[in-house]
Amino acid sequence: MRFSKKTKKQNLKFMVGKTLLLFISVFLVIWINNWNESNITHDSIDSVIINKLDAMQTDKTINLSDGRILGYAEYGDSLGFPILYFHGGQESRLSSIFMDSTAKKLNIRLISPDRPGVGISTYQANRQFLDWGNDIVELADSLGLRKYSVFGLSGGAPHVLACIMSDSSRIENASIISGATPYEYKGSLKGMWFPVKLIHWFASWKNDKQLRKLIQDDFDALVDKPEKRIKQFQKYLPKPDKKLMINHPEYGWDFIEGSKESYKQGIEAVVQEWKLYVSDWQMNLNNIQFPINLWYGAEDKMAPISRGNYYNTQLPNSKLNVIENEGHFSLIRNHLEEILVELKTTSKKM
Repeated sequence: MRFSKKTKKQNLKFMVGKTLLLFISVFLVIWINNWNESNITHDSIDSVIINKLDAMQTDKTINLSDGRILGYAEYGDSLGFPILYFHGGQESRLSSIFMDSTAKKLNIRLISPDRPGVGISTYQANRQFLDWGNDIVELADSLGLRKYSVFGLSGGAPHVLACIMSDSSRIENASIISGATPYEYKGSLKGMWFPVKLIHWFASWKNDKQLRKLIQDDFDALVDKPEKRIKQFQKYLPKPDKKLMINHPEYGWDFIEGSKESYKQGIEAVVQEWKLYVSDWQMNLNNIQFPINLWYGAEDKMAPISRGNYYNTQLPNSKLNVIENEGHFSLIRNHLEEILVELKTTSKKM
C-alpha cells in the first residue's frame, strides 16, 4: 500500500504525539509516587507558606489611643534586641525586607512601622512630624519594649528626631542614614539630582496640582511599567546605585514592592508627607543633646553630603560618617551590618 506525503506526515505526527503522551504519563506516575512517599499534601504546602509569612510578620497592627491603627512589620530575630526602622518617603514597612537576613545574623528584632496613611496605617489629617514620637511611644508600650534603638533612611530622618524629642529615655542609640533635612536653610538642595529638586519645588508651592500629578505618575509607572523603572535605576542613577541595581536587581524589585504599598490607600499620605518635608519641622536641632550617628554616601545625589554636613553643625552630639563610593540606595545595603552593630551596641549617652 502506498501512502501520500500528507498521510505520512499525519502518521508521523500521530506517533510523536503518542510517544509524548506516554512520556508525560510515566513522568506523572513517578511524580505522584514520589509525592505520596514524601507525604506531601496541599495542606502541608499551605502550612509552609503560612509559616513563612508568620515568620516575616509583615502585617501586624496595634490600635492607638486616638482610634487610629498603626501597621508594622517585623524582621530578623523575634527574640533579639529591638531596633525600630523608619522607612524613606514613598516607601512602607515592606521596604525593609532586604534587612531580614542581616538582622537574624545579628540577633536583632527589626520593627518597621508604616507612617499614617501608608500601607495599613490609618491616615492622620493635619499631622506633623512631632506626632510620630507619640505613635512610637505607644508602639513600644504595646510591644513591651524597655530599651530600643531607632534609625531612619532619607525621609525617615525627621521621624528619628521626633522620637528623640518625644521620649529619649528608652532609646539606646539613634542613626540617620542619607537623611532629609529641614528645607528652609540656604543650600538645602545643593548637589541634589534635578528630579529630586523638582519635587521639592512642587511640594513648596501653595497649589499642589503639579505635586499630585508627579506623585500619581510615579504610582502609575510603578504599577504599569515596573520593568521600565528597573531599567531607569540601572541607567540613570549615580554610579554606586547603578552598579547595585545591575548586580542585584532584586533590590530594585523589593524597592518597587515597598513603594507600591505606600500607595495602598491612594496618594494622599505621600502628598502630605512631601508637604511636611518643605514646611516648618517645629524642631530646634541645637537643643537635641542625644548622640546621633549620621551616615551619608559621597556619591549620593538624593541626599547629598551637604545635608550630612548641615546636621553635623546643628546637632551638638552628632558623628558624621561619609562613605566613599556609596549612593542613596547602595550605602544602607552595602553597610547595613555596620549600621546595625552600631545601633545594637550599648550606648555611652551623655
